[in-house]
Amino acid sequence: MATRKRRGRARRGTGSVVQRDDRFKAQIDLGLRPDGTRNRRSRTFSSRKDAEEWLADMRRRTEELTSGAADQRLADYLRWWIEHEAPKGKPGRAPLAATTISGYRSNIERHIIPALGHRKVGELTVAELDRFANAKLKEGLAPSTVNRFRETLRSALNTAVRQDRLLRNVARYGGGVGVEAPPVDRFTDDELGRILAAASDEHFYPVILLLARTGLRAGEACGLRWRDVTLAGERPRLSVVWQLDKWGGLVRPKSPTARRTIPLRLEVVEALEQWRARQTTWADRLGDEWGNEHDLVFTTRSGGPVWTRNVSRVFTKVQQAVGINHGSLKTLRSTVATQLAEAGVHPRKAQAFLGHADMTTTMKYYTAAGDLGEVANLLPDLT
Repeated sequence: MATRKRRGRARRGTGSVVQRDDRFKAQIDLGLRPDGTRNRRSRTFSSRKDAEEWLADMRRRTEELTSGAADQRLADYLRWWIEHEAPKGKPGRAPLAATTISGYRSNIERHIIPALGHRKVGELTVAELDRFANAKLKEGLAPSTVNRFRETLRSALNTAVRQDRLLRNVARYGGGVGVEAPPVDRFTDDELGRILAAASDEHFYPVILLLARTGLRAGEACGLRWRDVTLAGERPRLSVVWQLDKWGGLVRPKSPTARRTIPLRLEVVEALEQWRARQTTWADRLGDEWGNEHDLVFTTRSGGPVWTRNVSRVFTKVQQAVGINHGSLKTLRSTVATQLAEAGVHPRKAQAFLGHADMTTTMKYYTAAGDLGEVANLLPDLT
């Protein structure tokens, strides 16, 4: 009598599929966690094929995380990193914003891989990264842009070092170029007054006024919801909870400090009340076709989100109309930072008002030195 051959036990890490009634349970042992406990994963599927595909994907990911990165082609490693690791962000921090991931992907596909993608990760040298940076400068790219390529590569290789898959991150030492920080630009009080006066007849005037008097980021203003704004009472204010990304989606701000509540000036309150009345008229006219599903403060006449690039175009047109040939929509933010500094506001309060993660950012990149003419008279008399 023929005997049925007993199936051997699956090797640890390969996983197994067990049928239970009309469902298929896939399970796999991925070894030990850092705390010594077993890292077992399982998931149930309606078909064996789906269960086996899930197991194969788990095995592939585990192999990628445990195998050395030094022998991988840089192109393969970077594409794996941008898909699976980059979105997680740094340990202990919030996941990266979609705009940041988009910038990383552009740097990788358009610049790093065409020049260095054929090289093995472990064979990269500091001198090679320096040559890459110099070549990009000769192509006419700005030093700050070249440094962003280096930061992308450094972040990617840091992941491999942190996972014990690579001993040394050469992008910590090579690929950077010296760049002098440009002076902080700001609008004078006269220039800002002329800009706001010329913008008062524009459709996006309330957005521009809000940016000019609060220092909000453009995406934060365009992602503002009515439920996060209080116009009545003794302390009108708004809370930054979401921001609009360049694809029209609502996303969380990059850092926890960007989520903040700030007071509003009376002129801003009046402009927002008038805007809400106009918006109500548009909504009543369109009825069910009104498209403001997120209850956004700033919308088009049909209820769609306001794109920051469209606000920027209007702002540039206004600048040209009044003959101001410097600055941009972002300069409104540095103007507010400088006004706060000149008014004697403590840098820590200015940082909280603007939503920066670090006070150094507020002072170094957003606060202009201003007029130094009166500083000499502030020194004490010694005779």
